[in-house]
Amino acid sequence: MKRSTINSLASALIGGACLLVATSAAAATVDLVAGSFTKTINGRPVHMWGFKLASDAAGNPTSPGPALTVPPGDTVLTINLENTLPVPISLVIPNQNGYVRGGLNEHVTFTDPEGRTRARSFVKQTAPGATLTYTWNNVTPGTYLYYSGTHSALQVQMGLYGMLKKDAAPATDQPAEAYAGIPYGSETTWIFGEIDFEVHDAVQGVPAGATYENTIKSMIHSIPEVYLLNGEPLTLGTVPSGLTAPTLVRMLNACYDERIPVVKGHHLELIAEDGRAYPYTRVENAINLPSLKTRDARLGALATDASFYDRRSLSLP
Repeated sequence: MKRSTINSLASALIGGACLLVATSAAAATVDLVAGSFTKTINGRPVHMWGFKLASDAAGNPTSPGPALTVPPGDTVLTINLENTLPVPISLVIPNQNGYVRGGLNEHVTFTDPEGRTRARSFVKQTAPGATLTYTWNNVTPGTYLYYSGTHSALQVQMGLYGMLKKDAAPATDQPAEAYAGIPYGSETTWIFGEIDFEVHDAVQGVPAGATYENTIKSMIHSIPEVYLLNGEPLTLGTVPSGLTAPTLVRMLNACYDERIPVVKGHHLELIAEDGRAYPYTRVENAINLPSLKTRDARLGALATDASFYDRRSLSLP
């Protein structure tokens, strides 16, 4: 198995977009579609899975999927998930309150070749060609990673993940508050991902006849060739200037291993993790971001030579 790791780096900032349609003063609903697409990474076509909004009928899925925003006044989130992939999938949002369970089918297991009962899905599965509804009550402010809860080690690697965010209701003299009493002037999002070409080839069936089950037995042996930031190869870049301080930085890790984002010459004020505000903020230069975790931080005015990199994948010259 080829294991050459490509440590390229990329400038890295995208903002979240409000992509939900409010159905009432206290609820938000989104119709999400899971499907496959081909993405060119470093000149190589890669078979990917991803999400898109059902309203984008002519568009392709993306990875990360669309950024989902719950308005501050809404407390219920409903996602109607349509599955156009050839395997069952699902949706989980770790640390988000009030997931509505529907009975025994909420936990799917299988028996492995050694006769052991193993978990296949943490929640109910959406079968190929089907549409199921996932609902969360008492949705709380914060930054969250949504992803497939079915065979997550594989399906997150394939691209089934994205960001969900909700702000607190702002005070009358503040334009926006990430959490109660924590205002910000602008925001940016860093979603970390990775690509192991052999896993994607095996899922697609390249070379001819290959399948995931008979070529790669466990994702624990997966070694990514390319690291991603917001869906693109991670390369060294300059953090844009002109943002309104303090900038809220939403960091999410969809990698199998931790990432350590750093902004050269600057410290970040950590304010929350996994959608829970710290009782006291703390200042750090290198942010430890474990797998499937989120952290929020505030960043002050930037120097003209400020640049971004991931300490796990490379060092500055």
